[in-house]
Amino acid sequence: MSDSPRPKATAAKGSRVAVWGAQVAITVVFLLAWQYLPQIPVLKAMGHLFDPYFVSSPVRVSRELYNLATGRENSPLIWGYIWNTVYASLLGTLIGMVLGAAAGLVLSNFQFLSQVMRPFVIGFNAVPRIALVPIIVILSGPTLASCVIISVLVVFFVAFFNAYEGGTSVKQELIQNAKLLGASEWRVLRVIRMPFVLAWTLACLPLSVTFAVISVVTAEILTGVPGMGALLGTAAVTGNAALTFAVVIALAVVGIAITLAADAIRARVLHWWAQ
Repeated sequence: MSDSPRPKATAAKGSRVAVWGAQVAITVVFLLAWQYLPQIPVLKAMGHLFDPYFVSSPVRVSRELYNLATGRENSPLIWGYIWNTVYASLLGTLIGMVLGAAAGLVLSNFQFLSQVMRPFVIGFNAVPRIALVPIIVILSGPTLASCVIISVLVVFFVAFFNAYEGGTSVKQELIQNAKLLGASEWRVLRVIRMPFVLAWTLACLPLSVTFAVISVVTAEILTGVPGMGALLGTAAVTGNAALTFAVVIALAVVGIAITLAADAIRARVLHWWAQ
């Protein structure tokens, strides 16, 4: 009876409660320190780290978030900016994942093509994406399309290298047996390698979405395209620390929501994968 599921379930629930309690405690301590430490004159005189002008406070940031959500006190409504950033990030992730998975699938199946393209792929991947922003802006203009292109370039290589590793992880014995039974290279690609590529590509979906959001926000800061990055740029120009932290918190919430959704999609699509 000691091995019944009930004690295990109770222990697991107690563990989750302890984890949540620790997380809440850490959050409360951080917010209290953020609110009250900069009010201590000795600490305030030590430098910018404890200067309310530079670090703001939870009260000011929460007020700024409320204004952004409602448009009060002549604040811009944040919802349109969030939509532009999320739309560019998700579209860039979708395109980048599809292209990266397709490229990884093909190159992992055809060794000659892989050897030919390898130095070009490595060389292009070594180029900082931020260095390509001026070129992309010249070609497509400071538009939402430029942000999508930049996110595609970032996500493509994350998906490609995962897809390539997935495709090359197939055991050679399995491929040889399939060819002995008459399978062509294209049939091997479609029937044997593709499930591995799909699984390995979707495994990096949460990371890809995160990188896409970062790249889109960076592009918005550099190009001025309306989005969360543009709000951050406005906060930096005006020296508004409360607005800066408000946008950062909003981005964190958006990032967490997108990552959780990506985790759920990955778990749902790969429910069949067991290796």
